[in-house]
Amino acid sequence: MEAQPSLLKILVCDDDPADRKLVRTYLRQMTDREIVLLEAGQIAEIQNALDKGRVDLVLMDIQMPEKSGMEWLAEIVEKETAPVIMMTGSGSEEIAVRSLQEGAVGYLPKSSLSRENLMKTIDAALEKWRRMQQGKADQEKLERLANFDLLTGLENRRAILRRLEEQIKHANRYKEELSLIMLDLDHFKEVNDHYGHLTGDDVLESVATLVRQSIRDTDTAGRYGGEEFIIVLPKTDLPTALYVAERIREAIAAAEMRDSEGNVFSITVSQGLSSYEPGEDEHSLISRADVALYRAKEGGRNRVETSFSFELQK
Repeated sequence: MEAQPSLLKILVCDDDPADRKLVRTYLRQMTDREIVLLEAGQIAEIQNALDKGRVDLVLMDIQMPEKSGMEWLAEIVEKETAPVIMMTGSGSEEIAVRSLQEGAVGYLPKSSLSRENLMKTIDAALEKWRRMQQGKADQEKLERLANFDLLTGLENRRAILRRLEEQIKHANRYKEELSLIMLDLDHFKEVNDHYGHLTGDDVLESVATLVRQSIRDTDTAGRYGGEEFIIVLPKTDLPTALYVAERIREAIAAAEMRDSEGNVFSITVSQGLSSYEPGEDEHSLISRADVALYRAKEGGRNRVETSFSFELQK
């Protein structure tokens, strides 16, 4: 078990002054750490204490006026404010099980309240909370690894395709506009060959940053593969998508790239656009954008082209 923090800010919620005094006495006997003690017996006092700032631990009596301890537990758990130890005078096993099921990290019947039991319960609760937070952080890390490209920080191929599929369903259901941009770096192989792959990675990161800065929070960019990117633009018609693509193109063309020795160079990108038509799937939308991207490359690069469904039918 890892050492617990030496300074603990503990909120004791109990409407019985005698019980609060007993808990206060035991807490002040904990010599291995400094305790900052907050006491609350009424709903306004509890809310004020929770709103004021960080609390490391909450000791909550299940029988509280106006708002029950279980209701407070649900609110604190939902907001992830702090770990909660539930206290009750009944010593009911049913209440203990329910408390833990609802998110409490500990349970302490007042009938067995002692300095030793309180310290043991607090230590166990804090350790459980630490493990829960670590588990959550690990899960978020795994999800990020599964859904985001490690180099650019953008969504990876699988995630951006899933995003596009979801947005197509949404656009079809609500009869909304949806556009797609396919972006490819021009002569990227030459960048890698001339400046090295580390510089090439730096270029990809810079492009990703410039793309993020050029789109809305509701838009999503992803790395489709190699030096190719996809940008999903919900509620966006083709003329607006063209404006966005031109803004991206200009921002990248104007940016200064540097190699490991500080030498400055520039890059350009070509882009192909398609706009969703009722009934088509993500593969069709991507194919049409790819047609436009190919035409942009053939047309001299550093340009934006659009594609329409009839082009695939030729």
